[in-house]
Amino acid sequence: MSYIFDVDGQVVWSPALRVGHLFVTLADTLAGDAGVEPGATGLEMMASDYYYVNPPVFAEFVRTLLASSVVTNEVYAELARGFLVTSLVVLDRSGIAMTSEREAHRALFDARDALSSSM
Repeated sequence: MSYIFDVDGQVVWSPALRVGHLFVTLADTLAGDAGVEPGATGLEMMASDYYYVNPPVFAEFVRTLLASSVVTNEVYAELARGFLVTSLVVLDRSGIAMTSEREAHRALFDARDALSSSM
């Protein structure tokens, strides 16, 4: 079984249950730590293993994380890295082309390109 992440009826990612659950849990935790309102991540649960992705809202959430002081702590940033790289792939597949606005984020965007074929 797997999770489904859907954009307008198109599956943009379908990870294993544990991977999908971890991704959603990380989104909620990172949102709380960054002061993002609950429900403002752009990930809307339709069933326990099925999420609708609202690309513009999800992109804004990812931009908020990238710009926030939450990821300035070296250890925290490394822990959040997997979520951010995965999110960049989901955004690409959702039709949202994000680019690196800071040199410090270039590695995340490079990792996005490498991870995409594994998802």
